[in-house]
Amino acid sequence: MANIASVLQRFLFILAAALTAAAWPTASRAVEAGIFYTSGNLTKEAPGETPGLYLNANFALHLPTQAEESLKRGVALYFVTEFELTKKRWYWTDKEVASASTTKRLTYSLLTRKYHLGGNGLSLSFSSLQDALSTLAAIRHWNVAGPRTISGSFQDYSARLRFRLDRGRLPRPLQLGAADWDLTSDWVSIPISPSVVSP
Repeated sequence: MANIASVLQRFLFILAAALTAAAWPTASRAVEAGIFYTSGNLTKEAPGETPGLYLNANFALHLPTQAEESLKRGVALYFVTEFELTKKRWYWTDKEVASASTTKRLTYSLLTRKYHLGGNGLSLSFSSLQDALSTLAAIRHWNVAGPRTISGSFQDYSARLRFRLDRGRLPRPLQLGAADWDLTSDWVSIPISPSVVSP
């Protein structure tokens, strides 16, 4: 019986170790540095708003260790969101009918020990980096195009979006090293629904 118990105990130990090892890569990927698109959509204006097309989108943003350290040393990080809307043309290249970009600035104050997010009239403070990054990577009701931009068949139009760190605004000594930070999302397609088509 003692031998059986010993064998069983060893088996359970090996099984637990295997499960832990299998779970480890998943945990590592969950915090992998980079910018990853999760969702997005185009809507028309709400009642009382300026007529036009509005974009909502979400990204997962994870800073590499070097970027976090630079931020805490007082380096400002600028993030750019870029939007493009094109119309397909069978006889020529696609036509760009609208484009927009916006920049947000992330900083850290050694005095208050808080993270600050600003840009385009935005001014917010956060106690945690995670809260600041979540807000930074969430695009809410951004007016990207005027009214009647999409007419006719909505299937003739394509919308795409990109979110990235503006490395050109980093201090020069950091720009070379920042090339390895990989803080640029892919250009991602934003779905267009019939509800945004102007009559």
